[in-house]
Amino acid sequence: MKMLPAAVLLAALPFAALADVNKETITPNNTLTAAPTAWLGQTPHFVVMGTVNGFDFDVQYLDLTKADIHNIEVKREYLIDGDARPYQEVDFELQAIIDGVAKKIEGKLNHADFLTLTLPATLELGPEENPAGQKTYTEFEFEWENDGISVNEEHGEWTGTAQIPYDDAFSSAEPLADGLAGGYINAVHGDDHLVISYTFEIGEAEVEE
Repeated sequence: MKMLPAAVLLAALPFAALADVNKETITPNNTLTAAPTAWLGQTPHFVVMGTVNGFDFDVQYLDLTKADIHNIEVKREYLIDGDARPYQEVDFELQAIIDGVAKKIEGKLNHADFLTLTLPATLELGPEENPAGQKTYTEFEFEWENDGISVNEEHGEWTGTAQIPYDDAFSSAEPLADGLAGGYINAVHGDDHLVISYTFEIGEAEVEE
């Protein structure tokens, strides 16, 4: 597997014991030494590596069925549009204790209707929600409180690419509240660079008018 150089993205830090847990989110026993350059496959997983607004992430849950996670919620969002049900969003929220701090990480991938695409699809990240064609929109959020410090960040104006290699929703004519959804995001904003690989087990389908 090809990997991005560690000099480009945060990987395993040699002095993790000295990490500032309010600025660095590093899961224990990480095995990847650099960010992946492609989707990590259908085994349910969640990997985030990079830097966002001065916050460093090296989160490696390579098998979510075995990971020590407090809670994870993932849903697909659909819109009622006449007889159509465009599939517009995958939303995730993960809560875990990392270095003794309860942290929440959220994100989404958004499109006018993912079902108009042919998988595997490679899309261009842009600043506007609900784009059509070969474009998409993503957000990344994180939140925690520790030692009197409150962190609550939301970032959405990314450029770069997102890949959608697999999603069980593409085999269903109706909104699908289960199955798997997988993706890979390589996002840039100024000096920030974030790589995400995921395969989630979906738990909900939200249909909005």
